[in-house]
Amino acid sequence: MREALTEAEIHRLGVHIIREELQQEGWVILELNVNPKVNPQIVARRNGTLGHVLVRTARHPNRGAVENDDVVRSCVEHASRHNARCFFAGLRVSHAESARLHDEKAMGVPFRGEGVLVAFAGLEELRSGEV
Repeated sequence: MREALTEAEIHRLGVHIIREELQQEGWVILELNVNPKVNPQIVARRNGTLGHVLVRTARHPNRGAVENDDVVRSCVEHASRHNARCFFAGLRVSHAESARLHDEKAMGVPFRGEGVLVAFAGLEELRSGEV
């Protein structure tokens, strides 16, 4: 029987996808936490720059978003205290076969063991004063 991915599995998938993306861009992963209640999910370094990355993943048609301004503010301040830059990675996952069939409703239900499409437009830097 087909089982849909849970919210925790979708979040974990997003964190691992961003880890791989960062590594391909030359970042060295220092810490990784898949707990959605712990921010940031990823701490990494590249060319002397320390980065704290918030990761949020949502089901199609939505894109991962930070819950509220307080989370952003807290992460930006935490990064600043560590001489780091704060980034946000918002992802959208879709059930691949449903996307191929143009079934909008079914695209929002990815299943375990089946193909998943990921939409990610790149890291967004978060700065104090922009919240």
